[in-house]
Amino acid sequence: MGPAGRAGLLIAAAALAACSGDAAPDTAGPEPTDAVILDTTTTTTEAPRVGQPLVVVDQGVSAFPDPIDPLSTLGGFGVVLENPNADLVATGVHVTTRILDPEDVELLVDRTLLNAVMPGARMAVGRTLIEPVEKPTRLEVTVEVTAWVPPASPDAAITVSEVANEPEPNGGAATRFVLRSSHAGTEEGVEVTAVYRDEGGRILAAESTTIASLPPGRDTQGRIRLLAPVPSLATTEVYVGRGVGAQTLG
Repeated sequence: MGPAGRAGLLIAAAALAACSGDAAPDTAGPEPTDAVILDTTTTTTEAPRVGQPLVVVDQGVSAFPDPIDPLSTLGGFGVVLENPNADLVATGVHVTTRILDPEDVELLVDRTLLNAVMPGARMAVGRTLIEPVEKPTRLEVTVEVTAWVPPASPDAAITVSEVANEPEPNGGAATRFVLRSSHAGTEEGVEVTAVYRDEGGRILAAESTTIASLPPGRDTQGRIRLLAPVPSLATTEVYVGRGVGAQTLG
Protein backbone atom coordinates (compact mmCIF):
# COMPACT_ATOMS: atom_id res chain seq x y z
CA MET A 1 0.00 0.00 0.00
CA GLY A 2 1.37 3.37 -0.91
CA PRO A 3 1.81 6.39 1.31
CA ALA A 4 -1.49 7.92 0.24
CA GLY A 5 -3.39 4.75 1.28
CA ARG A 6 -1.78 4.61 4.71
CA ALA A 7 -2.66 8.28 5.38
CA GLY A 8 -6.27 7.59 4.52
CA LEU A 9 -6.46 4.65 6.95
CA LEU A 10 -5.02 6.77 9.81
CA ILE A 11 -7.57 9.53 9.27
CA ALA A 12 -10.41 7.01 9.18
CA ALA A 13 -9.23 5.33 12.43
CA ALA A 14 -9.04 8.65 14.21
CA ALA A 15 -12.54 9.53 13.09
CA LEU A 16 -13.91 6.17 14.36
CA ALA A 17 -12.24 6.64 17.75
CA ALA A 18 -13.72 10.10 18.14
CA CYS A 19 -17.23 8.86 17.33
CA SER A 20 -17.23 5.68 19.48
CA GLY A 21 -15.34 6.96 22.65
CA ASP A 22 -17.28 8.22 25.82
CA ALA A 23 -17.13 11.96 26.42
CA ALA A 24 -15.30 12.99 29.62
CA PRO A 25 -17.77 14.11 32.39
CA ASP A 26 -17.97 17.83 33.21
CA THR A 27 -16.86 18.00 36.84
CA ALA A 28 -15.95 21.66 36.97
CA GLY A 29 -19.46 22.81 38.09
CA PRO A 30 -20.57 26.46 38.21
CA GLU A 31 -18.12 29.19 38.90
CA PRO A 32 -17.85 29.85 42.70
CA THR A 33 -19.35 33.06 44.03
CA ASP A 34 -18.80 34.89 47.35
CA ALA A 35 -21.78 34.25 49.74
CA VAL A 36 -23.12 37.23 51.70
CA ILE A 37 -25.39 36.65 54.79
CA LEU A 38 -27.48 39.65 55.74
CA ASP A 39 -28.48 40.11 59.42
CA THR A 40 -32.05 41.42 59.33
CA THR A 41 -32.55 41.36 63.13
CA THR A 42 -32.92 44.81 64.72
CA THR A 43 -32.20 45.24 68.44
CA THR A 44 -33.57 48.24 70.31
CA THR A 45 -32.30 49.05 73.80
CA GLU A 46 -34.29 51.58 75.83
CA ALA A 47 -32.22 53.79 78.06
CA PRO A 48 -33.04 53.46 81.79
CA ARG A 49 -35.30 56.18 83.11
CA VAL A 50 -33.70 58.62 85.52
CA GLY A 51 -35.78 60.53 88.05
CA GLN A 52 -35.04 63.43 90.33
CA PRO A 53 -33.52 62.14 93.61
CA LEU A 54 -35.79 61.43 96.55
CA VAL A 55 -35.90 64.29 99.05
CA VAL A 56 -35.45 63.96 102.81
CA VAL A 57 -38.24 66.33 103.92
CA ASP A 58 -37.91 65.70 107.66
CA GLN A 59 -35.86 63.71 110.16
CA GLY A 60 -35.38 63.42 113.90
CA VAL A 61 -33.78 61.41 116.69
CA SER A 62 -34.36 61.26 120.43
CA ALA A 63 -33.40 59.46 123.63
CA PHE A 64 -35.45 58.96 126.81
CA PRO A 65 -35.41 56.79 129.95
CA ASP A 66 -36.94 53.36 129.76
CA PRO A 67 -40.29 53.63 131.61
CA ILE A 68 -39.84 50.11 132.97
CA ASP A 69 -36.15 50.36 133.85
CA PRO A 70 -35.19 54.02 134.49
CA LEU A 71 -31.49 53.09 134.47
CA SER A 72 -31.76 52.09 130.82
CA THR A 73 -32.16 54.39 127.84
CA LEU A 74 -34.59 54.06 124.96
CA GLY A 75 -35.03 56.32 121.99
CA GLY A 76 -35.86 56.40 118.34
CA PHE A 77 -35.42 58.06 115.00
CA GLY A 78 -37.49 58.73 111.91
CA VAL A 79 -36.89 59.92 108.35
CA VAL A 80 -39.59 61.13 105.94
CA LEU A 81 -38.85 60.84 102.21
CA GLU A 82 -40.68 62.37 99.25
CA ASN A 83 -40.68 61.41 95.57
CA PRO A 84 -40.64 64.70 93.61
CA ASN A 85 -41.34 63.00 90.29
CA ALA A 86 -44.92 63.21 89.02
CA ASP A 87 -44.67 60.27 86.60
CA LEU A 88 -42.03 57.88 87.98
CA VAL A 89 -42.06 55.32 90.78
CA ALA A 90 -38.86 54.97 92.80
CA THR A 91 -38.37 51.21 93.24
CA GLY A 92 -35.94 49.30 95.43
CA VAL A 93 -35.15 52.30 97.65
CA HIS A 94 -32.14 51.73 99.92
CA VAL A 95 -32.03 54.08 102.93
CA THR A 96 -28.95 54.18 105.16
CA THR A 97 -29.29 56.20 108.38
CA ARG A 98 -26.29 56.96 110.58
CA ILE A 99 -26.95 58.21 114.12
CA LEU A 100 -24.24 60.59 115.30
CA ASP A 101 -23.34 62.10 118.67
CA PRO A 102 -22.35 65.77 119.30
CA GLU A 103 -18.79 65.02 118.09
CA ASP A 104 -20.13 63.31 114.93
CA VAL A 105 -19.07 59.92 116.23
CA GLU A 106 -21.19 57.16 114.71
CA LEU A 107 -23.39 55.51 117.33
CA LEU A 108 -25.53 53.26 115.16
CA VAL A 109 -26.24 52.49 111.48
CA ASP A 110 -29.65 51.42 110.20
CA ARG A 111 -30.27 50.08 106.68
CA THR A 112 -33.75 49.76 105.23
CA LEU A 113 -35.04 48.64 101.82
CA LEU A 114 -38.37 50.08 100.67
CA ASN A 115 -40.32 48.40 97.89
CA ALA A 116 -41.34 51.67 96.25
CA VAL A 117 -42.21 55.34 96.73
CA MET A 118 -45.04 56.42 94.45
CA PRO A 119 -44.97 59.58 92.28
CA GLY A 120 -45.43 62.70 94.41
CA ALA A 121 -45.90 60.57 97.54
CA ARG A 122 -44.12 60.36 100.88
CA MET A 123 -42.83 57.34 102.76
CA ALA A 124 -40.90 57.00 106.02
CA VAL A 125 -38.31 54.80 107.69
CA GLY A 126 -37.23 54.58 111.31
CA ARG A 127 -37.58 52.60 114.50
CA THR A 128 -37.45 52.72 118.24
CA LEU A 129 -34.04 52.12 119.76
CA ILE A 130 -33.22 49.58 122.42
CA GLU A 131 -29.45 49.73 121.82
CA PRO A 132 -27.40 51.75 124.36
CA VAL A 133 -27.15 54.91 122.26
CA GLU A 134 -25.85 57.80 124.35
CA LYS A 135 -26.54 61.42 123.40
CA PRO A 136 -27.80 60.93 119.84
CA THR A 137 -27.71 64.35 118.21
CA ARG A 138 -28.31 64.15 114.49
CA LEU A 139 -28.81 61.85 111.52
CA GLU A 140 -26.90 61.42 108.30
CA VAL A 141 -29.16 59.90 105.62
CA THR A 142 -28.17 58.35 102.28
CA VAL A 143 -30.81 57.28 99.75
CA GLU A 144 -30.23 55.12 96.67
CA VAL A 145 -32.91 54.16 94.11
CA THR A 146 -32.48 50.89 92.21
CA ALA A 147 -34.75 51.80 89.29
CA TRP A 148 -37.30 54.36 88.12
CA VAL A 149 -40.39 52.98 86.39
CA PRO A 150 -43.73 54.44 85.25
CA PRO A 151 -46.65 53.51 87.51
CA ALA A 152 -48.72 50.58 86.29
CA SER A 153 -51.90 52.30 87.54
CA PRO A 154 -51.28 56.06 87.85
CA ASP A 155 -54.62 56.77 89.54
CA ALA A 156 -54.48 53.89 92.05
CA ALA A 157 -53.50 54.49 95.67
CA ILE A 158 -53.47 53.04 99.19
CA THR A 159 -55.10 55.28 101.79
CA VAL A 160 -54.74 55.32 105.58
CA SER A 161 -57.48 56.19 108.08
CA GLU A 162 -58.55 55.73 111.72
CA VAL A 163 -55.05 56.12 113.18
CA ALA A 164 -55.02 55.66 116.98
CA ASN A 165 -52.48 54.80 119.70
CA GLU A 166 -53.45 52.37 122.44
CA PRO A 167 -51.69 50.88 125.49
CA GLU A 168 -50.99 47.16 125.51
CA PRO A 169 -50.30 44.68 128.32
CA ASN A 170 -46.88 44.60 130.00
CA GLY A 171 -46.25 48.29 129.41
CA GLY A 172 -46.29 48.13 125.62
CA ALA A 173 -48.20 50.24 123.11
CA ALA A 174 -49.64 49.91 119.63
CA THR A 175 -50.66 52.11 116.73
CA ARG A 176 -53.78 50.94 114.95
CA PHE A 177 -54.92 52.00 111.49
CA VAL A 178 -57.08 51.03 108.50
CA LEU A 179 -55.80 50.63 104.93
CA ARG A 180 -57.78 50.64 101.70
CA SER A 181 -56.30 49.94 98.26
CA SER A 182 -57.64 50.94 94.85
CA HIS A 183 -54.97 48.96 92.96
CA ALA A 184 -56.35 46.31 90.62
CA GLY A 185 -54.87 43.27 92.33
CA THR A 186 -53.95 42.17 95.83
CA GLU A 187 -50.82 43.85 97.21
CA GLU A 188 -48.46 41.44 98.95
CA GLY A 189 -46.00 42.63 101.61
CA VAL A 190 -47.20 46.23 101.98
CA GLU A 191 -44.88 48.43 104.06
CA VAL A 192 -46.31 50.79 106.70
CA THR A 193 -44.40 53.20 108.97
CA ALA A 194 -45.73 55.29 111.86
CA VAL A 195 -43.85 58.50 112.74
CA TYR A 196 -44.23 59.89 116.28
CA ARG A 197 -43.89 63.63 117.00
CA ASP A 198 -43.97 65.88 120.05
CA GLU A 199 -46.13 69.00 120.41
CA GLY A 200 -43.65 71.08 118.46
CA GLY A 201 -43.68 68.65 115.54
CA ARG A 202 -40.23 67.21 116.22
CA ILE A 203 -39.79 63.56 115.24
CA LEU A 204 -39.19 61.42 118.33
CA ALA A 205 -39.25 57.93 116.85
CA ALA A 206 -40.82 55.71 114.23
CA GLU A 207 -41.79 52.08 113.87
CA SER A 208 -42.79 49.89 110.94
CA THR A 209 -44.73 46.78 110.02
CA THR A 210 -45.61 44.79 106.92
CA ILE A 211 -49.15 43.89 105.87
CA ALA A 212 -48.95 40.41 104.36
CA SER A 213 -51.92 40.78 102.02
CA LEU A 214 -53.97 43.84 101.07
CA PRO A 215 -56.92 43.06 98.76
CA PRO A 216 -58.43 45.85 96.70
CA GLY A 217 -61.65 47.68 97.48
CA ARG A 218 -62.09 46.81 101.15
CA ASP A 219 -60.82 47.96 104.56
CA THR A 220 -57.91 46.09 106.13
CA GLN A 221 -57.00 46.53 109.80
CA GLY A 222 -53.34 47.00 110.70
CA ARG A 223 -51.26 47.38 113.86
CA ILE A 224 -47.75 48.53 114.69
CA ARG A 225 -46.41 47.39 118.06
CA LEU A 226 -44.08 49.40 120.30
CA LEU A 227 -41.96 48.10 123.15
CA ALA A 228 -43.05 51.05 125.27
CA PRO A 229 -45.04 54.27 124.90
CA VAL A 230 -43.05 57.18 123.46
CA PRO A 231 -42.79 60.00 126.04
CA SER A 232 -44.03 63.45 124.98
CA LEU A 233 -45.93 61.91 122.07
CA ALA A 234 -48.48 64.36 120.67
CA THR A 235 -49.22 63.33 117.06
CA THR A 236 -48.80 60.21 114.95
CA GLU A 237 -48.50 60.04 111.17
CA VAL A 238 -48.84 56.75 109.28
CA TYR A 239 -47.18 56.40 105.88
CA VAL A 240 -47.94 53.51 103.55
CA GLY A 241 -45.79 52.22 100.72
CA ARG A 242 -46.43 49.41 98.25
CA GLY A 243 -46.18 45.66 98.03
CA VAL A 244 -43.17 43.74 96.77
CA GLY A 245 -44.63 43.57 93.25
CA ALA A 246 -44.09 47.30 92.80
CA GLN A 247 -40.34 46.70 92.50
CA THR A 248 -40.89 45.18 89.05
CA LEU A 249 -44.34 46.38 87.94
CA GLY A 250 -44.32 49.97 89.15
